[in-house]
Amino acid sequence: MHTKMNLVKSFWVTIATAALVGCSTLPKVTAETSEKLPSRSADSVMVYGEDKTMPEEARAIGRVKVTDGGMTATYKCLFPNVIALAVKKTAECGGNALQIDRHKNPDLASSCHRIWATMYVLPDSMIKISSKTALQELEERNDAEILARVKGQKLLYEPTYKGPQNIFKAGVGPAWIISDVETAGRIYKSKSGSVLTADYQHIWKSGFGVGLNYMCFDASFDEGFDMKIHYIGPSVLYSYMLNDNWRLEASFGIGYANYSESVTTIEYKYSESHSYIGALSQLGVEYMLSKKVGLGLQVDIFTMRMNEPEGGKYSTEKYDFYGMRRFDTSLGLRFYL
Repeated sequence: MHTKMNLVKSFWVTIATAALVGCSTLPKVTAETSEKLPSRSADSVMVYGEDKTMPEEARAIGRVKVTDGGMTATYKCLFPNVIALAVKKTAECGGNALQIDRHKNPDLASSCHRIWATMYVLPDSMIKISSKTALQELEERNDAEILARVKGQKLLYEPTYKGPQNIFKAGVGPAWIISDVETAGRIYKSKSGSVLTADYQHIWKSGFGVGLNYMCFDASFDEGFDMKIHYIGPSVLYSYMLNDNWRLEASFGIGYANYSESVTTIEYKYSESHSYIGALSQLGVEYMLSKKVGLGLQVDIFTMRMNEPEGGKYSTEKYDFYGMRRFDTSLGLRFYL
């Protein structure tokens, strides 16, 4: 056991060491020359971009490329560093001018800038020394391109939700229990009732938000008893504006549910209630009549798991669980605070 652990440790140490060594490498510089010349100072090398035309007096002496050396540290792969390596190699080969033929930005294949360039020799009289060299101009243009690209990406992630951020909703409508309900006289495959809803929502500029949901469901059965379910709980939501007037939303929440049954006859009155946990899913669409008021339609799926009574035979393959599932629809007003 100890030997195995030592081998495992040695393996991971080797991997970690290799990773550190790999990360310490520079980008790979490869040069091919057609003639051998004495080296020069790197300060004397002029850099021409892809869009520049070389003077007629320029004489090509070879090509150079700077590519990813493999697991190269990101800061060593920056464009100025890559250009500097190509300039240094050009000077070592005796050139005093470098034209960038091709430049690839970091992508999925590599985190490095990669360049392919041609090395030239120019007459010394054509080498210009100015306060802003061609290399600096190239770096500034590349920085500007990167900035424009970053700004473009930022626009893609800018918040698109420009609707109301604080909303109070009130609605009423029909609802149906879509799970089996067994009474003393029969088994209901579905049972209709009515639902009253009231919700508050706070939405951020991203379109995501939080809410507080309340609903009250009522249903009466032929056997003479009434059912009522109250629900209140928090929710998370997402809202999207189709245009200046139409808004879509979806939410999900878990909260407290109170289930009660009551029977009232001439002879007696009986009621009982139980507390459970309920889950609520909502989809809604609304039309903003003004900046303060809107009209909305909402559909809900409410699920509540209940305690099976003693001696019950409901926990079988026929049923997913013992409890209640309900489908609600409601139409109501929206108030934008």
